[in-house]
Amino acid sequence: MMVSRIPLQAQAARFFVGGVRRKWGYVLLYPDSLTTVVSPADPVGYLGGPMVFLGFGIPMYHLIGWLGIVVGALMGRYAGDAYNKRQAIRDAPARGDGVAVIPLDLITGVRTGRSEGIAGWWGFQTLVVTTADGTEYGFRGRMGNWQAYLTSALALRGREVHGTVDGITIMPWRACPEG
Repeated sequence: MMVSRIPLQAQAARFFVGGVRRKWGYVLLYPDSLTTVVSPADPVGYLGGPMVFLGFGIPMYHLIGWLGIVVGALMGRYAGDAYNKRQAIRDAPARGDGVAVIPLDLITGVRTGRSEGIAGWWGFQTLVVTTADGTEYGFRGRMGNWQAYLTSALALRGREVHGTVDGITIMPWRACPEG
């Protein structure tokens, strides 16, 4: 059961598990878990924006020109992102199909790297979270501050977090000494 139904942080991203590309969706950071929710709203928004322009902008094309297509695409992207975030927050507690939960207590390492190819040129990063069983979960998007968000959430849970050259290492839970 989740500690809170309100995420501390949320971000649209593309998911990778064990290096294999998965789907688009949203990453939600809760006080006790990192939750991913699959949703196609972000890519649909990029396509929907120009469609909105075509439907409403063609009669006024001579006034707004190609700039209208760019503005329409950006509006569609942000509308898709807002819808995506709302749906992800609503769907995450149900933990249905397309929802994956990574308990913060199982995370042993986090690193952020620059994405390769065209995504790297656009400033996208890949956040890789390693769990105790060795599974690596990757999140590609604008993930620049997520390492700090995870560090804060883990520290609030009482975990010992150490910075490294590549990212952060989370120390395993220690048993309390008796006496």
